[in-house]
Amino acid sequence: MSREPDALAVVNQLRDLAADPMNRRAIVQDQGCLPGLILFLDHPNPQVVYSALLAVRYLAECHQNREKMKGELGMMLSLQNVMQNRLGYVSQFCTSRD
Repeated sequence: MSREPDALAVVNQLRDLAADPMNRRAIVQDQGCLPGLILFLDHPNPQVVYSALLAVRYLAECHQNREKMKGELGMMLSLQNVMQNRLGYVSQFCTSRD
């Protein structure tokens, strides 16, 4: 069994939880959620990266989360890597959805 569907299922669940404003502070304060989300930003599957980016966006909508998110180990580097690879991700994401 491939690990990608597992990763996609996990990140989608985290994204769905982050979509609810009532969950955002708890997700960022949790010891494992934010570091795990950062790992998904470097995943080879563009759908996983896309869902992780949506989750990050939702979490950043809570102003109290922003400083902790910026200071989280690997967050800024992973976001920079996504930006550098964005055209490749967009191309792969669009192709994989067809």
